[in-house]
Amino acid sequence: MGIAVRHEHSEIPPVASTQRHERLHPRRRHPRLLGWLLLTLASGSCGSTLANDFGGAVAVTSSLIDRGISIAPNKVTVQAAGYWLPSPGWSVSTSVALQSTDWSDPVAVTAQVGRAWMLGDRWQMQASLLYYGYPTDRSTRTFNRQEGSLAWSYRDVVTFAISTFNFPRADQSPWNVAFDITGNVPLSDDVSLSLGAGSSRFPAMAYGAPRSGRYQYGQLGLKWSRLGWTLKAERILTSGNTPRMQGGPGETPWLGTVSRTF
Repeated sequence: MGIAVRHEHSEIPPVASTQRHERLHPRRRHPRLLGWLLLTLASGSCGSTLANDFGGAVAVTSSLIDRGISIAPNKVTVQAAGYWLPSPGWSVSTSVALQSTDWSDPVAVTAQVGRAWMLGDRWQMQASLLYYGYPTDRSTRTFNRQEGSLAWSYRDVVTFAISTFNFPRADQSPWNVAFDITGNVPLSDDVSLSLGAGSSRFPAMAYGAPRSGRYQYGQLGLKWSRLGWTLKAERILTSGNTPRMQGGPGETPWLGTVSRTF
């Protein structure tokens, strides 16, 4: 859920977050970090006119959701992503999410290295290493996340992924496993049905739950795409035991997105 940049052999994941707390500490600014991320995006956007090795996207979403959980205040979020294809099958990407009223500090940043293989004419497999960072303050940085995943895709219509992740800044952080399946069913040349479902384990420390457990989530929506523009409206569904973030906004049943790829 969120912004995705597609190219022939890989896919940049959405900007996502694990946790968003009430502000317990003064905010620290990260202009250098933000500057490098925006520079990466700008390089990708400009480079795409010269070669297919660079690209990017920008998006405006109504909220920021990760595996069915609202991970930031429910307000407009601007996301940007850029990728680089250094050699066949390999991809390097980065992304950033910003919210008002302070546009100078990112809510979330991600970095990914991926390797993709074509399994015949219709199937593709990708292995990825990802890092999610939440640099707002000391409490949110506790939930910086590192993740590894394997995904199999059939003609960009159905994708199945298995992921394992933990929180390296936490005192105790076992590795957790998540399963996801997403689909994109064309209804016409420009309109498609977007759907997905998943199951993820959550550690008690991450979401303030009394004990660890597993919850389920999914989404169902419509997507319109033309000439690099995408409009999407989705209904978010979660199981009754879905954890709520400490200080977070709770359940967000609807998500709207407008994006533009370069």
